[in-house]
Amino acid sequence: MGPPAEIQSKESAAEILRLSLAKLGQLNQPVTAINYALIYSYYSGDDIDLNNKLDEFFLEKEQWSEDEARELFEKYLCRCGTEKNRAMEQELSSIVAQIIGMVIDLSGRTMISSDALETQLGKLAGSHDPGTVLHVASEIIAETRNFVDDTKNVELSLRQSTREIELLKDELDSARKQATVDALTGLNNRRGFDRALTRAISSVQDGERNFSLLILDIDHFKKINDIHGHLIGDKVLIGIARQLFKQMRGNDYLSRYGGEEFAILLFNTPITSAFTVAENLRKTIEMLRLKHTKTGQHIGKVTISLGVASYNPDESAEDIIQRCDKALYRAKSLNRNRTVLAD
Repeated sequence: MGPPAEIQSKESAAEILRLSLAKLGQLNQPVTAINYALIYSYYSGDDIDLNNKLDEFFLEKEQWSEDEARELFEKYLCRCGTEKNRAMEQELSSIVAQIIGMVIDLSGRTMISSDALETQLGKLAGSHDPGTVLHVASEIIAETRNFVDDTKNVELSLRQSTREIELLKDELDSARKQATVDALTGLNNRRGFDRALTRAISSVQDGERNFSLLILDIDHFKKINDIHGHLIGDKVLIGIARQLFKQMRGNDYLSRYGGEEFAILLFNTPITSAFTVAENLRKTIEMLRLKHTKTGQHIGKVTISLGVASYNPDESAEDIIQRCDKALYRAKSLNRNRTVLAD
């Protein structure tokens, strides 16, 4: 049976710390908060995109500039845009800097203490005078006590800083999640979808397999709002979102595209298979019989229309969205509740 997870976590963090400081020395980079955060993230493996970018730096140049480090930090670690996120970034940088300072200070005190103790022990070994022995012994005890006290203070400070960093990381993760998650349905939002689509196109251009895009719209949604009210309309959106999510495969990307529209990225999926997926979704929604949970009032049958497009080499994100939108428009003009393939 291995050591407890908490001990493993501490050992792992200590090893990453050692590797990070060694890497900065190898690269001849100054030990700044931002440089340390970049290298620490590199060894922890939290962000594949950041690791790939840093690997490029390691191959192309011996050092990166302060501006380049700042750009990498903001793009991959914080992705800050709001004033609140900027303040959290600054606080995180400050805490990282404090930790580096304490580690360096501890290292320095250890070296000084070791030298002092070695000197005192040398005196002790070369003397038989009781007065000298007592004096040297008291010096050793005083030096050791000072070192132990300093070490305890550093450990307490490190523990406190670790707690603060964890809280800040949680806040940053929450802020990032809120930036890409739709508040009503809990699905990815349009911003998250745009990023995922850009990554999908880049992957195809790098030689990976193609993907398909589905854009779907709830038929006559305005009528639902007009008859039952916007609160019921929101419930319908949530219910449809849940049903769509249940049908997703592991690597599919589902998002609320806007209003009553949803978008789905189907990776490694040709157009014929994407059409089958779209039809299965359409039939699943058509079979739903929604009703008001409190009053039991039936909302009636809800249907969806879908446009389906497969990515064409070298086209832009706007191009595939436009083709898929046109297919969706044709589906709605053909009496709705149907799937249409893009040209």
